[in-house]
Amino acid sequence: MGPQPRSRASARPSRAGKVPPATAAVALAALAILTPGFSRVGAQAGPAQDGSFSPLLPWPLVAVHATVLADGRVLTWGGGDEQKLAGHSDTRIWHPASGAFVAAPNGTTNLFCAGHAFTGDGRVLVAGGHITNRTGTADVNVFDPSTNAWSLWAPMNRGRWYPTVTTLANGEMLVTSGLHTNRDRNTLPQVWLPLGGWRNLTNAVLDLPLYPWMFVAPDGRAFMAGPNKRAWWLSTSGAGKWTRGPASPFGHRVDGSAAMYDEGKILIAGGGKDVATRTAEVIDLTAEKPRFRSVGSMAFARRHFNLTLLPDGSVLATGGTPAGNDTTRAVLPAEIFDPGTETWRTVAPLAKRRIYHSVAALLLDGRVLVAGGGANAGDTDRLDAQVYSPPYLFKADGTPAPRPVIEQTPAEVRPGQTFLVKTPDAARIARVNWIRLSSVTHSFNENQRLNRLVFGPATGGLNVSAPSSANLAPPGHYILFLIDRDGVPSVGKVVRMRP
Repeated sequence: MGPQPRSRASARPSRAGKVPPATAAVALAALAILTPGFSRVGAQAGPAQDGSFSPLLPWPLVAVHATVLADGRVLTWGGGDEQKLAGHSDTRIWHPASGAFVAAPNGTTNLFCAGHAFTGDGRVLVAGGHITNRTGTADVNVFDPSTNAWSLWAPMNRGRWYPTVTTLANGEMLVTSGLHTNRDRNTLPQVWLPLGGWRNLTNAVLDLPLYPWMFVAPDGRAFMAGPNKRAWWLSTSGAGKWTRGPASPFGHRVDGSAAMYDEGKILIAGGGKDVATRTAEVIDLTAEKPRFRSVGSMAFARRHFNLTLLPDGSVLATGGTPAGNDTTRAVLPAEIFDPGTETWRTVAPLAKRRIYHSVAALLLDGRVLVAGGGANAGDTDRLDAQVYSPPYLFKADGTPAPRPVIEQTPAEVRPGQTFLVKTPDAARIARVNWIRLSSVTHSFNENQRLNRLVFGPATGGLNVSAPSSANLAPPGHYILFLIDRDGVPSVGKVVRMRP
């Protein structure tokens, strides 16, 4: 079952980062008039119901790309005319605790519009990037968090601009789609081998959408959930093979978003060819015959927005606009999807619009970084960010909720392994979830996925079982959360799933 809403009275807004009540109320009233289908459910009832956005934080670049590292820092880079012409990237590392930025420049490739995900050992593989608009490079850059340094790996077969990177169950890295040159899409999927080099899936040549929504399914195949109407399965063994999957009832969800919110369960929402939709669908890949099924619609039609998994298993939608990249109709209120009821509720609003080239990523403490927007996409560059504190972090009176504590976890585990999580709060823990680290760009988080872990009592804490198969949790780093009976999560601890 998904998270159950707690019964809480409306409360005074938290002083820390809350939009002034009068300002927020006026903004939401205007949106209710101007936006068909707007729901006031939970709107401005206080942080215990709405959560709270921080004040605007200065950001040194447009955060087109954001990756949360295993130590909690955030690797980020953008675009802009200067970098497009320079052929390199001004990449930075943000420290959430101090707010400081440290330079980690990449001097070889413009990483704007690349795809990226984590390798099994915690490095960030970045495939492709920018030469000119709609023309990609074949470069493969890898960031090592232990040294804060970049290295070039063997290049791909051709350039890729807007590709997707997917970590497979065996530790290989799948790269799909991307433009080589304008009107020339790279149709050959490739797999990076952990020992080095590329394996071409020559029997799986297919013209895919840009930034396809690729996920590892419970049977080990890759599944493309969108944004096209037709889904596809990909076997990555040998020379590869595509198999037609089910079709979405809505159809093409261009510039929508997707997230795997449980083992084999995927949520797709928003997007649309010309005008965005409010609709959402789910699919269960563990079913005998997986099919997309319509669920509750969002209050707002959204394109260029982000879906972010939260520790309690719910899904946060932030940003977007109902048509094209229309800055005059940007959606400020966030929404949260409850997998138990398969409905959405409207929560706190952003202070500034976040549409094309914006990102959202889960931090280790259970908050969500929301940043970016702009970078020559017909919008003012957003050189700022906000951090969202979801409702589970607040008591009914708006003060911080007491959180369970994780004292210790193992640094790494293997599939099916039972391991001890030391905590003084074992008796009040209702759920144990872990979420793969975020690596997000262009409305799709290529790395995040959630597992609900089986657990039981143990001396000094809880015995927790890792997912039984790497198909359910590919190798890499996951943020482990303990969630108490009130739905309050601990600060996360990072555990590596070994191959």
